[in-house]
Amino acid sequence: MDFKKDLLLVDLEMTGLDASRHEIIQMAALLLDKKTLEEKEAFNSYIKPRHWKRRDPQSMKVNRITWEQLKNAPSLQKAIGDFDLLFGHDVVLSYYGGPVDMDFLRAAYKKIHKKFKFDYHYFNLWGLFYGYLAARNKLKNKKKFTGFALDDFMEDFKIKSSSRHDALEDCRIEAEILRKVIANI
Repeated sequence: MDFKKDLLLVDLEMTGLDASRHEIIQMAALLLDKKTLEEKEAFNSYIKPRHWKRRDPQSMKVNRITWEQLKNAPSLQKAIGDFDLLFGHDVVLSYYGGPVDMDFLRAAYKKIHKKFKFDYHYFNLWGLFYGYLAARNKLKNKKKFTGFALDDFMEDFKIKSSSRHDALEDCRIEAEILRKVIANI
């Protein structure tokens, strides 16, 4: 399978799930070659939040990011600037899961008064992965719409990780699953 452009797989960790109230605290991305899906470039940055007190305890329990990791991190503006400089915008923006990461990314550009120059067409890996499991009758619970979390794919493809919910590690896991799904289509 050949894509028309390289895929830029983005994963974010945030202080909560509301883009109008919470903040990105880790931003990672992998640039995947459009033909081989192999990693060409990687980006990873913690981001110092401006409103740490607004963090959601449940979100923080999931990502396990602490103030110690963030207190000397670059600003959102610096992280986005470095991200743009490394990757540019002539890529297919890709992500796993619901649109929350893309909502936060667009909101981040708006917060720093920078134009969001990515194409509005995104590649959501979740849809491909879900279809892959459904076609193989591997969805664990069809009534509750569960059984297709990233951990389920990791189990199915025997991928191990000691640092789930680290944004860069999640990007690498998602890329590995994508390569395996594409190879099995």
